[in-house]
Amino acid sequence: MPRIHLYADSNLPESGPFLLPAGPSHHLLKVLRARNEQPLTLFNGDGAVYHATLVGVSSGAALLEIAERRLQVMLSPLAIQVFLPLTRGERWDWSLQKAVELGVRRIQPVACRHGVVQLSEARGSKRLARWRDIIIAACEQSGATTIPDLAPPVALEAAWGAVRGAAFVLDPGEGERFAGIAPPGPEITLLSGPEGGLAAEEVAAARAHGFRLLRMGPRILRAETAAIAAIAVAQALWGDL
Repeated sequence: MPRIHLYADSNLPESGPFLLPAGPSHHLLKVLRARNEQPLTLFNGDGAVYHATLVGVSSGAALLEIAERRLQVMLSPLAIQVFLPLTRGERWDWSLQKAVELGVRRIQPVACRHGVVQLSEARGSKRLARWRDIIIAACEQSGATTIPDLAPPVALEAAWGAVRGAAFVLDPGEGERFAGIAPPGPEITLLSGPEGGLAAEEVAAARAHGFRLLRMGPRILRAETAAIAAIAVAQALWGDL
């Protein structure tokens, strides 16, 4: 049987019967087509997994039998916050999904001067709900037991106060290489640019707020590639990859 790791926005019992809410029930029964005796794990963001089995259906909802609750810490020792530039459509969705799969703790969407997505476009309730769904799906895919924070989108100049730990801004022209940086501590903040790159004024402002320039090798990476590559390298050097 396939591995199923399913999010339930509920208080889950440590053991015993549990009727899954409508949304995850539909996903389990109609999308994943689970059948009786299907083993699965549930999570609700409390850092634990709940081992369960599908035992029936009641009024269209999945009836589970939870066997046990087990703490399962999946957090990397490196707490990564990423200032993720707003990009178009599927590119943004992909960046958000992969950042979560790679274990970031916090995502701060930022609108940059040379970006093609306006801040007003990103603040709609439907778009924020979609981003939340993407995060949950990425947690289900990766086996995460906690859910990273998603901050409301802001203009880049309004995000400086949210910087945590050592801060790095990706710059294709100059800067340090990952290989030459000593372990920076338990928290870092990464900033990458949008499709048009960061404006010179934005890079200068980042440096004024303590960001160090970081160069991702000799090749010019797309906006969505650069951020995810930087997260992966940071996790490999200082985290848990």
